Amino acid sequence: MPIVSYESHELLIDALFLVETWHDADSVAVCKLRVDGYQVIDRPRPRPRDDTMDINHGGIVVVANPGVSLQQVDLGVNPSTFELLCVRVKSGSSSCVVVVTYRPGSKDITSTFFAELSDVLDRVATFVDPVYIVGDANIHSDVPDDPDTRRFNDDLVDHDFANRVTAATHDKGHSLDIVVTRDDLPAPPVDVLDLGLSDHRLLRWSAPLARETPVYTSSTTRPWYQLDAAAFRTALLSSQLGNPSLWTGLDVDQLAQLYDSEITAILDRLVPARTVQRRRRASDPWFDDDCRVAKRCVRLFERDVRKIRR
Repeated sequence: MPIVSYESHELLIDALFLVETWHDADSVAVCKLRVDGYQVIDRPRPRPRDDTMDINHGGIVVVANPGVSLQQVDLGVNPSTFELLCVRVKSGSSSCVVVVTYRPGSKDITSTFFAELSDVLDRVATFVDPVYIVGDANIHSDVPDDPDTRRFNDDLVDHDFANRVTAATHDKGHSLDIVVTRDDLPAPPVDVLDLGLSDHRLLRWSAPLARETPVYTSSTTRPWYQLDAAAFRTALLSSQLGNPSLWTGLDVDQLAQLYDSEITAILDRLVPARTVQRRRRASDPWFDDDCRVAKRCVRLFERDVRKIRR
């Protein structure tokens, strides 16, 4: 998980769908992704006991770069034979629905699995958005005569879906991972990449989503952290504001104009204003008013520390 941000930039990946993540709800790696500005929706596998320190096998994490938004979709089902997380991925004015699944290979494939899979397919087959069903199915898709493979493919065909992965996705040579799309949409080419990080390969494909054009805004600001309070006080005393005899005969408007011009002139000498361009970014959903207050307090504290050090 710590290398997710690196890989997403190096491989030009906008959204990652990770399964068998072995994480918990409070995992540091997932929390750090959120702090670093990534959109994250996850589904850790529930532990049988809160006090166990065993590896929490399973788990699903969806990570998206800034500019790509994620929204969890409730399909109204909770399968018992595989893990499931459905998200809507939106970029610009377009979106798609991605159903992320993980079926443990340590469990036998039963009729219950196919019944629950068919139920999920029934629900997503009617979506207007393009639908992608991805993850680790632990079914040997490269063995067409296998009974489980035939039944899996038949279920997909019955719902007008097809698996687009044609190469081996595991160290042992089998094709266990899937990228399933609807038959009425162009089949995306799926790259199978060996990053050396797992016994499974990374599957990469393109979705026809329009990236939102970056919006830049100009703002004028001053480097207030560079303001020397002692120098500012000296400049005030030596200005017209420090000479009451100059105020005689001035009305309220003239006093306000004098104050504004003198303060501006002092600040222009001590902390000149500068115009900068910044890319406008949507605020993260978790960044609420409490976070803003905390951030403001931290900035004030850092400013006071700098003053003390000077």
